[in-house]
Amino acid sequence: MADDVLRSDAPDQYPISPPPRPVRQAFWLAAAGFLLVLAQCVAAAVVLAHFDDAYDAVRGMEDPDAVEAVRSRLFAGAVLAGVVTLLLGFAALTVPRRSVSSRPLVGGAALLSAVALLLGVVFSPENAVRAQTAAELARYETLLPVWFSTLSSVTVAGVILLLGLAFIRMGREAAIEYYQEYDPTAGWGGFTSWLDVIRR
Repeated sequence: MADDVLRSDAPDQYPISPPPRPVRQAFWLAAAGFLLVLAQCVAAAVVLAHFDDAYDAVRGMEDPDAVEAVRSRLFAGAVLAGVVTLLLGFAALTVPRRSVSSRPLVGGAALLSAVALLLGVVFSPENAVRAQTAAELARYETLLPVWFSTLSSVTVAGVILLLGLAFIRMGREAAIEYYQEYDPTAGWGGFTSWLDVIRR
């Protein structure tokens, strides 16, 4: 009887295969999305930190209410980017997790991130700019540099594309079989080692 118990608990009762190519690709796609949003969050924090200095250069030339609207939207955008960064970090860490719940969790995080990013586009600080002439637009670009606006646009499009591709890769047959395996002797969620994702 004791031998039966030992055999039932033996690791060879739970054959574990290494992460297949679709899972590894999905992990790197999700990680790239995470890094992209992290860059956007840091950029928003940098622009916000230098906002007062930039405003001093154009003080008296712009509508104070419009400038405050830009500032408040920039702050909200930085907070939103921070939240999305946490969501995408969670999604990237969940991709290699060997569990049937991994795909729904990643899909939910991706959907929430996409909605948050699109809301960020609607309420972006660029939309608060009311420049009538090229000279006014140039002064507003002192507050919101062109590179920041470009990075914001690239981030939204890039993250949605990367997460969409990651979720598609997780739906491949090899990935589905991987998520159906489980080893109670392994680590978090049945996942064996991060080295399997990095090296293979």
